[in-house]
Amino acid sequence: MKGFFFAVPIIVSLFNVQAQNKQYDIFSYKVPAGFTLKEESNSLLYYMKSEGKNYCQLILYPATAGEDDVDKDFQKHWDLFARKPEENVNDPETKDTATFNGWKTLKGAARGKFNKQLYTLTVTTFSKNGITYYIAAVLTNPKYIPAVQEFVASVVPDESKFVRNGNNNNQPVDQSNTDTNGTTGTTIIATASSTITKSVTTFNDGWTARITNDYVKLTKAGTELRLHYIDKALDDARPNTIDAPEYYWSKYVEPYFNISNLQKWSGVQYPVIYHMQGDAVEKETGKQYYVAIKIVYSGGARPIVVIAPDQNSYQQQFPHPNDIDPYLNANKFAVSLSDIIGTWKGSGGGGVEYYNVYSGSYAGMSAVSSTDEFTFNSNGTYSSTPTAVPA
Repeated sequence: MKGFFFAVPIIVSLFNVQAQNKQYDIFSYKVPAGFTLKEESNSLLYYMKSEGKNYCQLILYPATAGEDDVDKDFQKHWDLFARKPEENVNDPETKDTATFNGWKTLKGAARGKFNKQLYTLTVTTFSKNGITYYIAAVLTNPKYIPAVQEFVASVVPDESKFVRNGNNNNQPVDQSNTDTNGTTGTTIIATASSTITKSVTTFNDGWTARITNDYVKLTKAGTELRLHYIDKALDDARPNTIDAPEYYWSKYVEPYFNISNLQKWSGVQYPVIYHMQGDAVEKETGKQYYVAIKIVYSGGARPIVVIAPDQNSYQQQFPHPNDIDPYLNANKFAVSLSDIIGTWKGSGGGGVEYYNVYSGSYAGMSAVSSTDEFTFNSNGTYSSTPTAVPA
């Protein structure tokens, strides 16, 4: 794909607190000149600068509990924000790592195309002591690079403000896999083929998750969320002429509800917001509800259907469509030994492509692939066989 692309080192300052003049979540930060606040919610902080057809978006996400592994945290952030196969954005084309004041950082960059407009995006993940956050940027012209660097360098976290066992950005916190001795075990993500022993999780914020054949059912005080599993065959069958919200609405909402006053989210924003909502009457019972759907792309389409008692209740819980996304984290269930007995395999890979920042010419690539195989035995022992091979 033609178009500009840049790969610059991570530039971060976690010491110059005096330069900061605004607050968000656990952060202080400074707004680059000319940028306008477009949205501030419990799920993101979003600034934008536009000049004709060119624009630059700066997005800061709240701090959350992380994996204490910057690579794993980055992969999750990249999949949530950046991975858009329909816009030719898959894995990062470049990666840079650094460490500042104990924070491990990893930045990835890639190029994409939206509405015939070429753009570059970056995701910069920060991880320290089980806390993680990330800053994303989308820009259509390299003249915005200094502003991106300025913003990233200005964000200063205050670890003392992070509530480790709380709910910093309305993400459900899993407590179901704690035994009577207070020992925390492993969690497993439910899929369409899950047959685990413990199929119910009760979270400390009042939500309860249950595994069904078609989705994870999340309920609290009259509101239900259906976290549908990835269905590759269904994804592949979507015609290019049908937008994602209408397509998944026809599969997951229309068969069960009669809809009126249907509304579709509109506006230019990256990541693109795939969302629809409307008044609903359940076909089976005749009960009235307010129903919405949000499509999150992360390894495939992850449709989330929200069924609320009425519109006011829905809007109070989800003021913005992006407030629905964190509830994907509620797909967590405790496991017992019998659930994991057997052999488990996984594979992955990564690569870096190099481009001249001035000419855009391709300058080569390096890559590595890896596989992992674990065998868990009924007597509590296990064996593993990891490999890493340069590609």
